[in-house]
Amino acid sequence: MKLRQLKRSEQGFALIAAIVLIVILAAMAGFVATMVSGQSAGQQLERMSGVADRAAQTGVEWGAYQVLRQSPGVCPFVPAVQPLSVPGTPVGMTVAVSCAPGAVPATYQITATAIFDAPASPAGLNYVERVKTAVFP
Repeated sequence: MKLRQLKRSEQGFALIAAIVLIVILAAMAGFVATMVSGQSAGQQLERMSGVADRAAQTGVEWGAYQVLRQSPGVCPFVPAVQPLSVPGTPVGMTVAVSCAPGAVPATYQITATAIFDAPASPAGLNYVERVKTAVFP
C-alpha cells in the first residue's frame, strides 16, 4: 500500500491541534486549582468561626465565675475589659470579657467577644468575630 504525500498546506495540522489541546488542559487545571484553594479557605474560616463561638462562650463562663465568687453588688472587673487567654485557641484569637451592672438590681451583664484575625490575612479575609452576652443574678 502506497502512502500519499501531503501537500505543503496540509502539514503541521497535528502540531496546532496538540498545542490547542495543551492550552485548554492547562486552563482547566488552573481553574480546578483555584476552586480547591477557595474551598479550603472557606472551610478554614468556617472552622475558625466555630472556635471563636466556643471561645466567646468560655469567656462568658469565666465572667460568670468571677461574678459568683465576688460579694453581692460588685461587678469584679468594671469598667475594664479583661483579655482572656483560653487554652486551646489558635494563635491570633483574642477573647475580651466585660462586666456591667444589669437593668435589675443585683444582676450583671457579662459580654465576651472572641476575635480571630490571622496576622498574615490580606485585607481581613480571615477575620472572625463572635459576641456572647449573658445576664447573671
